[in-house]
Amino acid sequence: MTRRIGAAEWRRLVLELEESGQTHKEFAAAKAVPVSTLQFWLYKLRREAMRASAPPVLLPVEVVDSTALSARRGGASACGPPALLEAAHPSGVVLRFPVGTDVAYLRAVLAGLG
Repeated sequence: MTRRIGAAEWRRLVLELEESGQTHKEFAAAKAVPVSTLQFWLYKLRREAMRASAPPVLLPVEVVDSTALSARRGGASACGPPALLEAAHPSGVVLRFPVGTDVAYLRAVLAGLG
């Protein structure tokens, strides 16, 4: 029977992992925990720490008219607003998100691009 590990124990294990110098696979084997679960908690705790330490950042947005979406649909659509939101980065990268995507998620993705 596998014992269930609580959040406090995972926090302790993640701290131990970061100080150990071992790979995720080595550490998980030594502690008899699934490497995938260890990685889940590692990334979850890193995200939480990053959110707690970084204030929200407002990014400049330029709204431009684009025919790209209607062209992909085969012409203009009378069905209402487009189903995608496009964000173009100065590097040339264009990201497309479904309308209604969580604003905090969009902010994090765009901030990650620098």
